[in-house]
Amino acid sequence: MKKIDYYILREFSIIFLFVSVFFVLVSFIVDIFENLNRFIDNEVTNDILIDYYVASFPEMISVTIPVTCLVASVFTYGMMVQRKEWLVFKSSGLSLYRLALPILFVGLFMSIGSFFFENNIVIKNNKIKNELREKYISKNRSKGGDKSIYENVYFQKNQDYLIAIEKYNKTNQTIVNLNFIELNDGKMIRRIDSKKSIWEPVEEKWKVRDYSIREFDNSGSERMIATSKQDSLLNLNFIPEDINQIGSSSEEVSYNQLKNQIVTLKSNGVNTIKWEVDLHYKIAYSFISLIIIFCGIPLSVFRSNTTLAFGGGLSLATIFAYIVLLKFGQSLGYAGALSPFLAAWFSNIIFIILGTWLMLNARK
Repeated sequence: MKKIDYYILREFSIIFLFVSVFFVLVSFIVDIFENLNRFIDNEVTNDILIDYYVASFPEMISVTIPVTCLVASVFTYGMMVQRKEWLVFKSSGLSLYRLALPILFVGLFMSIGSFFFENNIVIKNNKIKNELREKYISKNRSKGGDKSIYENVYFQKNQDYLIAIEKYNKTNQTIVNLNFIELNDGKMIRRIDSKKSIWEPVEEKWKVRDYSIREFDNSGSERMIATSKQDSLLNLNFIPEDINQIGSSSEEVSYNQLKNQIVTLKSNGVNTIKWEVDLHYKIAYSFISLIIIFCGIPLSVFRSNTTLAFGGGLSLATIFAYIVLLKFGQSLGYAGALSPFLAAWFSNIIFIILGTWLMLNARK
């Protein structure tokens, strides 16, 4: 059996390597053509381009790993069927479950590795890439194409001010749903909630609208509350530049960083449901390689007359369906229709059920 396991792993590894290189090159070429006009318009130097794409490669690898795992597993077992090796293995008394075991272990290893790779390598390089894009590549872009909307921004300034922002438009410097918390020795002494806040550069203050101000004593009891639908100028001890520096998406925040920020925000009464969805998503997404392989293996042997072309097309359709369900689950979680855990794991649960059904009904 060790020789058979080695043979399957060797076939999978060869296909995985070639497919991975192919998809990374495709991602690289597509990105070049997509940004070519911006490179030319901004006169980006070769050194900046090299730094930009060196920082981009980890994310390209991370994004292509799941589809590469699916294609490699489908082609590995599909070619075994085409070459009649599958019939030989079955005649020897080997089941689908036993033959799938070595690649499933590979999928588990890749899923665990993807989590650490994403949180230690990809996030670090994404920050570098986004800084280079903002500084050298996006500076002459039109407003319509600029990354002007930040969502789910949260940061702590000077240890005394905790700011949570649902949406920020840096073009017109407008905040939607602001939570501003002032701390004293770790205790909340004031909280300001505003539906809309606009930066006034002349006064260097925020014009808040439809807001409430609550103050608390040392015991945590509310001692004063003020609400207003009118516009008021307030000094909130942060400026738009602070948001621009901190306003990174979840792709730039590691699992532990996000987890700690959620604990801090939740302890101060901030609604963290969107960030909790993103937190669970970081774990759920890392298991996509294992789940995709779990579905791909029985798909490749489900029918004896399945061709490799059909298997390749089925692989792409499976990935597309997975991504659609993944985004659908996230949307339900952001809207509060599902718990953060179920929202992040929505597509994984469906594909685990699908993979189990395929395993039970595929040709053993």
